[in-house]
Amino acid sequence: MTLLDPLANAMSIIKNAEVSSKSTVIIHPASKLIAACLRIFQQSGYVGEFEFIDDGRSGKFRVQLLGRINKCGVIKPRHPVGLRDYERMEKRFLPAVNFGLFIVSTSKGIMTHHQAKEQGVGGRLLAYVF
Repeated sequence: MTLLDPLANAMSIIKNAEVSSKSTVIIHPASKLIAACLRIFQQSGYVGEFEFIDDGRSGKFRVQLLGRINKCGVIKPRHPVGLRDYERMEKRFLPAVNFGLFIVSTSKGIMTHHQAKEQGVGGRLLAYVF
């Protein structure tokens, strides 16, 4: 099995586990990008604790699910967004205004689109969750 997009794989694993009402899920391979996205999910209250498990290869994440994710996924292609484009993208990918969030890769790091608006930076859309 060739894995072309580890972030997309992680999002589909989380979404499928949420649909089948699992309490924990194992995501592999691990990466810094997946860790940053999980940290944002945790800060926003979508997932519980998560831990890195070193298996001697690329590693794994064990994630505690809280049952709060309706849908999550990656945005392909990774659209560049300016400060004025967030509202248009919210209408396109999220079900309602101020419901859910985007994960954005900016020059100041990976953050939610709400934080990016506050800091006045654009970036590239990576993923969404609601």
